[in-house]
Amino acid sequence: MPDHQRKAIRRIWLSVGQGHQVYVAQYGNPEGIPILYLHGGPGAGCAVEDLALFDLSVYQVILLDQRGAGRSRPRGELQHNTLQHLLSDIEAVRNWLNISRWMLAGGSFGATLALIYAAYYPSRVIAQVLWGLFIPSPQGIAALYGTTGAASVFKQEYQQFVARSKPQASLAELFTDYRTGLTHQSVDVRRDFTMRWQSWEMTLAYPSQMLDRGNVLFSQSLASIELYYVANNYFGAFEKLSQKLPLFQCKTHILQGEFDWVCPADELHRFLQGRQNQLLTMTEIKGGYHALADAKMAKAVINAIREMAKQ
Repeated sequence: MPDHQRKAIRRIWLSVGQGHQVYVAQYGNPEGIPILYLHGGPGAGCAVEDLALFDLSVYQVILLDQRGAGRSRPRGELQHNTLQHLLSDIEAVRNWLNISRWMLAGGSFGATLALIYAAYYPSRVIAQVLWGLFIPSPQGIAALYGTTGAASVFKQEYQQFVARSKPQASLAELFTDYRTGLTHQSVDVRRDFTMRWQSWEMTLAYPSQMLDRGNVLFSQSLASIELYYVANNYFGAFEKLSQKLPLFQCKTHILQGEFDWVCPADELHRFLQGRQNQLLTMTEIKGGYHALADAKMAKAVINAIREMAKQ
């Protein structure tokens, strides 16, 4: 992508209350179709590289770093950081930009957040493309962090993930151990817990890709926010999804990788049984993984976002 296309139209730290400022950046065509990109994690933040998903001559792309994530301030802050706060922040951004309706794109937890937002604010969303949708049910959480699911496939990696917890520790005990480790006074202990958390997730997101051990401080913030959300059952996200799914009124295309171990396609199929909305379509990407570093998933998402513009 040429450098001039990556130049932001506008960037701001928008005050959203309780001491939080969310980072918002606009790119692309100022008169184009407004589309909000919602990153995963929670806590991952956006990157300029994410713009590769969009035709910037067609779309006005809004990148939003959620509370505590990316360049939002204060980084890693957990106080006043819940699902409801994230939903309210999205509306605050929309109102600040004076956009009446927009499209959504998001992956992993960002897809979860988008789907809930579209259900709570049905008149605000034109259409959305989501991928690697995470279902934050007890089964989904257990498949990701428990001894069944992904742990039964990646046995050695899981043993490294739980190495500093007692054998057969419950999920609650495991999360408590990680919270203690991530807030430990020793830098080395914090780094160890951070890297083991991130290594496990990277193993599942794209099994053949090695973990980038570059920005440890950023990774610690991400791990801390992810842990905070999962330990609090994502603040009722599963219940909200279950109750509100029939209410959204926009075309929604979900793409799920066949080998997505973070958000298994089987979990999504089970969730959608009996909850189908005629506006929702799902495509399973054969041979696809969770992360967009996987060429199959990236191509499918780019094509779906391009097709959404034609609607």
